[in-house]
Amino acid sequence: MPIAIVVCSALASVAAPSAAAASATSSTKPARAEIARLVSTSYPGLMFGNVACPPTVRRATSASFTCTVQLPGTFFVVDASPDRTGTFTLSTPQAVLTKAALEQFVAANASLDATVDCGPAFLVRRPGDQVTCTASLADGTKRTVTLVVRDVAGNVTITAVT
Repeated sequence: MPIAIVVCSALASVAAPSAAAASATSSTKPARAEIARLVSTSYPGLMFGNVACPPTVRRATSASFTCTVQLPGTFFVVDASPDRTGTFTLSTPQAVLTKAALEQFVAANASLDATVDCGPAFLVRRPGDQVTCTASLADGTKRTVTLVVRDVAGNVTITAVT
């Protein structure tokens, strides 16, 4: 089953600012490093590039910011919310779907043995987005299977077979 970075609280702390620098800003470097670590461990084999975040952010519970992770052909969006201590809570409005999990799901729900192709090794989609797979059934017929992403955890539903 695909996994997604959903919530990781208490991810990173930054050193307390000096009294003169108590302007309540925090570096986003700890959040960037934690996002890169989570993407690397959560999605083995997913090649990704730069994790881009604003360099600093106001240290307040309402001052959230967005980071993007560069993936082949797309971006993965991660929202970060710092608290007054410099700790970040991470969430994402997207699911990272693995080709293998999608194909296994479609094949398990086919009426006959099927060879399934759902495209690239990883897909990034928002809940409500569609994913199209092709199923070659054991009787020689081919079917187009439409899936809809249900949530950021990567759960999908088959909505059409044509």
